[in-house]
Order: sequence, then C-alpha cells, then structure tokens
Amino acid sequence: MGVNYRLRQALSLLDPRVPTTERDQAIRRLNADERALFMRLTPADQRHALAVYHAAQKVSPDDETLQIAALLHDVGKGRPGLADRTGLTLTKALAPWLLLRWQRFPDSSRRGRIARLVGDTEASARLAELAGSRTDVVETLRAYGFREHDRGRRLAELDGQR
Repeated sequence: MGVNYRLRQALSLLDPRVPTTERDQAIRRLNADERALFMRLTPADQRHALAVYHAAQKVSPDDETLQIAALLHDVGKGRPGLADRTGLTLTKALAPWLLLRWQRFPDSSRRGRIARLVGDTEASARLAELAGSRTDVVETLRAYGFREHDRGRRLAELDGQR
C-alpha cells in the first residue's frame, strides 16, 4: 500500500461524518445486538465497513453472509485512537516482530494496545458470536484472510482494497 493510500486513510480518521441513510439501509440486515456492535465503531471504521460492505455487494450480490461479515469485520478493534493506529501501521511496516513481543504488555500500555489491534479478527468473531450472529458469519470472520476459506479470503481481499 502506497503513501497516498495511508495518507487518505489517516485523514479519514479526522472526518466525523457517516452517510446515515446508507448506514441505516445496511444495518437493517443486522440483528439488534450486531447493530449495537456496529454503532460502537468509530465514524471512520463505520465508513470503512460500509465501503467493504458495498464492495461485497458488487462482487457477491447474493452472498448475505459475506455482506454481514463485511459490516462486522472490525468490531473487535474497539475504538483505537489515531496514535495507536499510526503506531500499528509504522510497526507493521518497519519492525513487525515487535508486535509479538508487545503482546506481553498490558492493555493499558500503548504497546499492548497496538499489539492487540493485530488480533482484532478473532475478537470480531467472538463478539459477533456473542451478539447472536449466524454461524456462517462467525466462521467467515474467524477465517479472515485464510486462503483455503473462500469467504474469509474474499473478505480480506475486499478489506485490503478499501
């Protein structure tokens, strides 16, 4: 990913607007607890999830599982601040091995929070499961990025393009 992509990504964090009509139409597909998870996302993460959702609709218009997973794929992140997001991006690019070491740090420390952001896909799957998501949605979230899981692979590809 290029510098322009990362710059646009960073600037989008400062924009508090979410297209509410678009959001409201998309989240009608979610149950009440899933909607609550989605609404906990930061505005930037909501916009991103909507972009991945729309991409999933284009690529797989009949795959409701992929579309719901697209809306929920980042709920495990929590609400990271700009410093934590920037720290994750720089650490991934410059010294990714540090993320393994930093997992020993408590969540209250910056390094611990940054390291936890790496494991957000499993956290998203667990939260979706607790919210009563369908089994196939939870499985897709859990398999995010796995080549041998068709939906998990497609979700990661769509996420990486947005």
